[in-house]
Amino acid sequence: MTALDIYHEATRRGLHLEPRAGGHLAVSPPDLCTPDFVDLLRHHKRELLDLLEANRHALPPDCAPWLHVARQVLAAEFDGADRSTAESLRIGLRGINHPRCREALARLQTYSKP
Repeated sequence: MTALDIYHEATRRGLHLEPRAGGHLAVSPPDLCTPDFVDLLRHHKRELLDLLEANRHALPPDCAPWLHVARQVLAAEFDGADRSTAESLRIGLRGINHPRCREALARLQTYSKP
C-alpha cells in the first residue's frame, strides 16, 4: 500500500490524520483505529507525514516522496554523490515549490556542480 492508499483507507474508516510537532502523527478518534491499522500507520508514518505536508502546501501527492529526499540532501546523505546522481536530484527537486526542496536544491548547487 502507498501512503495515499493508507490515507484514503483512514478517511474511509472515519479517521483524521494530522502531523504534530516532533514528527508525530495524530490519529483521531483513536477508538476507530484497530491494532492492525495502528501498525500499518506506524510502518508508513514518515510517508504519511510527507503526504500530509505536501497536502498542506497544495502539492500533488506524487511530490510527497521528494520531501523525504530533500530531508536526506539537507542531512548530507548525498554528499559526495557522483554528478549523475546530483543532477537527477536537482531535476527532481527543482519543480517542487516547497521551502525544504528549495533549500535542498540550493545545498546541491553548492557542493556538486555538473
